[in-house]
Amino acid sequence: MIDYHLRECLNREIKMRRCKNCGRLFAVTGHGGTEYCDRPADERGRTCKEIGAFRVWEKNKSTDEAFKIFRREYKKRFAWIKAGRITKDEFYDWSERTREKRDDCDAGKLTMEEFGTWLRQS
Repeated sequence: MIDYHLRECLNREIKMRRCKNCGRLFAVTGHGGTEYCDRPADERGRTCKEIGAFRVWEKNKSTDEAFKIFRREYKKRFAWIKAGRITKDEFYDWSERTREKRDDCDAGKLTMEEFGTWLRQS
């Protein structure tokens, strides 16, 4: 049975690739740049395709201190919308200003302490 399936994949020129999340082989059908399989990856039933890219992004951002500070404050203020403390427009205006300041911090125009202080006071 395995031999038959392997030969069929070769005859149809179906490419195989290793999933970047779970490491198992999967058939690449459709988009040739697919990096993740469709197998369930966690207890909540999400697939590697659904969570793989997010995990890579999260891993890359785990060393960025300015992003960590920004993300913590962003989540807190986003929750304020549901609590009725601010409106969506106020939040998105704050978010745009904060992203600019974060970029300044990444570029070295602001120190991490100045950025953190500005976030708490804004």
